[in-house]
Amino acid sequence: MARRTKEEAAQTRIDILEAALRIFSEKGYSRTTFVDIAAEIGRSKGAVYWHFKTKTDLLAAVIIYAEERLCKGTSALPDSVEEMREHVLEYARLFVCDERAWQFEFFCSFQIEWSTEMMEEVREKLKTLRDDPMQLLVEKLDHLQEIGALKRDKKAETLARCFGAVWVGAVHLSMYGDIGREKFIEVLMDGFDLVIGSQKA
Repeated sequence: MARRTKEEAAQTRIDILEAALRIFSEKGYSRTTFVDIAAEIGRSKGAVYWHFKTKTDLLAAVIIYAEERLCKGTSALPDSVEEMREHVLEYARLFVCDERAWQFEFFCSFQIEWSTEMMEEVREKLKTLRDDPMQLLVEKLDHLQEIGALKRDKKAETLARCFGAVWVGAVHLSMYGDIGREKFIEVLMDGFDLVIGSQKA
C-alpha cells in the first residue's frame, strides 16, 4: 500500500509538471495559478502545494523536467568530435519534434516576465536541483581536449559559451520567423561546425 502511495505521488508530480509545462506555455507564467494546474489534472490545489510550495519552485522543476525530456541518452562523454556532433544533432531533432519543448522554449524566451529577482531565485533553485547544462558541455569539450580529439587553442569554457550563444541565436531566429523552425537544425549544426568542428585536432 505504501509503495502504491509512493508511486501515485510520483505520478501526480509528473502530471503537475506536464500540466504546468502546457499551461505556462499557453497562458504565461504570471496568469497561471495553482488552481489552473490542479483543475487541469483533476486534483485539488492542495495536491499541487504538497509537491511545490511556491510557483517559483514549480517553474524551476518544470525547466529541469523539460530538459530531461530531451537529454536522455545524450549525457555520455563523447570519444570524438563526430560523436559529439551526433549527440547535438540528436538533441536538436528531439527539440524540434517535441512540440511541448518548443512551446516551452518560446515561453521562457519571450513570454515570461523575467525580473532580476525572479531570475536569480530560479537560478539559485536550479543550482541545487541539477547540474548546469553549460558545465556539462564544458566537461564534454574538456574531455575531447584531454584525449587529443580537440585542439587546446581555446579554453573549453570559451567554446561552450560560444556554442551556447549559437543555440540561443538559432532559437531566437527560428521563433522570430527569420529562418523558420524547419531551418533551426541546419543553422545550429553550421554553428557547431564553425565553433567546435573547426577546432578538431
